[in-house]
Amino acid sequence: MKIQSKENYPIAPRMARGFSLFEMVIVMGIIGLILGGAIYSMGKIKGSAAIGTADQDMKSFESNLEQYKNIGGTYPSTTQGLEAFFKKPTDAPRPRRWIQTIDKEEALFDPWDTKYKYAYPGSKDPSRPEIISAGPDKQFGTEDDMSNQD
Repeated sequence: MKIQSKENYPIAPRMARGFSLFEMVIVMGIIGLILGGAIYSMGKIKGSAAIGTADQDMKSFESNLEQYKNIGGTYPSTTQGLEAFFKKPTDAPRPRRWIQTIDKEEALFDPWDTKYKYAYPGSKDPSRPEIISAGPDKQFGTEDDMSNQD
């Protein structure tokens, strides 16, 4: 049997050329459009994730507040605020017993790096404390504020 070499089968001239610069630019443009759309969509997902995080933070604070009340006898006052979770209050109303439920003060900030506002009694339900996030605009008193009493 005779082995045939590549010289016997020449490559077609069109296949040997490769891609032109114009074809590469078109492909890179299409890839850029797809990536741009994906990045834009991810920005919207990040915004909704921050809202979900703030909701979860407020539920966690509500659980900690119930634990604080069960151990200490009352909710922290508005002036004591959420800091009562990691610093024992020295002013009235002082809790009967106190345990630290949050390790760091950084936990008191919402996903937009604004400190949560605490009020007891709450504005909508005076029997419960209210936790308020300033929302994406980082300003309290605007329509994007979030509250655990909404």
